[in-house]
Amino acid sequence: MTSRERIIAANRREPVDRVPCCATFNPLSATLRRGHTWNFPWDPDTPADEQRRYQVEELGLDQIVHFGVEMCRSVGGVESRVWLEGDVLHKAYSTPAGELHAAVRYNDMWPHGEDIPFFSDFNIGHYVEPWLQTEADLEAFKAVRRLDTSPEAVERARERAAAARTAADEYDLATIASVGMGLTGAQHLFGVRELCMMTIDNPTLVDAYLAYEHEINVATLRALANSGCDMIRRNGFYETADFYGPAMLERFLGDRLRREAQVAREGGMLMTYTVHTGVMPILDYLAGLELDALFGIDMAFAGVEPTEVRDTLAGVSSLWTGPSSTYHLWKGPEATREAVRMVFEVFGKTGLILAPCVSAHSIMPWESTLAMIDEWRKLR
Repeated sequence: MTSRERIIAANRREPVDRVPCCATFNPLSATLRRGHTWNFPWDPDTPADEQRRYQVEELGLDQIVHFGVEMCRSVGGVESRVWLEGDVLHKAYSTPAGELHAAVRYNDMWPHGEDIPFFSDFNIGHYVEPWLQTEADLEAFKAVRRLDTSPEAVERARERAAAARTAADEYDLATIASVGMGLTGAQHLFGVRELCMMTIDNPTLVDAYLAYEHEINVATLRALANSGCDMIRRNGFYETADFYGPAMLERFLGDRLRREAQVAREGGMLMTYTVHTGVMPILDYLAGLELDALFGIDMAFAGVEPTEVRDTLAGVSSLWTGPSSTYHLWKGPEATREAVRMVFEVFGKTGLILAPCVSAHSIMPWESTLAMIDEWRKLR
């Protein structure tokens, strides 16, 4: 099998010639690496194609080519400005629907310079004022990021897919497009505590945001249909019982995720979904989504029972899982090898893609990643 055929078959829970191993390598920003050594065997500025060559040819991995699509544009009359007040960084958009404003603590841990992006994990710990608090904020946000389904926008999306396909074809790799962030993106915009409370105190606003994003997701999936893109990766990292109960997740997300999976499949693509921690109370909910694959469930966190994960999910979705970034990779080669052996023993060889959960970081011991790969070669 080619690597592309192997990854697609594993995601369909079909027989493969060997279990694929696909690793995400997270370089981290210079701010996050401060005080740590760079341990990847390539330099931080190494081009993506050279990194891919090393990962495929030297390490023997079944890598996939990621790409993103942005089918949004601002309406006319939108202007932005950024300013500092002491140690607080402000950014505001002036739009026909009103002003949209956010403020963050501007310190040596802020990684975005003199800018405040909409979607960043680092917004959450720095917020003085989040982007979205009211219905008026959401309307202004929509003016900055309005769905664009023009022929030009569709063509741009398909060009991104074609470029990824060209890069992937060098090694017969699969491609995957990032489409949608749901409540994960909502946390970046509302803040964590604020969003959790809003699901109770103002669910209409949360629902309005998710409906807006769902519309963009569906339009993006339709633009990518039959474009050569193999898979979609929907980010559900914070859509778990760490923050919400299963009934709440079903209420806000269930039908939307099932609809997005349906549209992806109609366009010849598989639907993968990132979910990391807080999974045990929502296993039945996840099974009910009937998604093609679940990426990143961390088997090392307290309370996680791998056999229960297998019994509930493996008959419905393939699983991208392996050594924990948080625990095994940091602890070194032997802990990592033990994790690989456990994954093979519990999940077998059908519907499994071995992958670090959720990524190998540049500051982690490289020996751990090599141990994962070596143990995979013995068991695959």
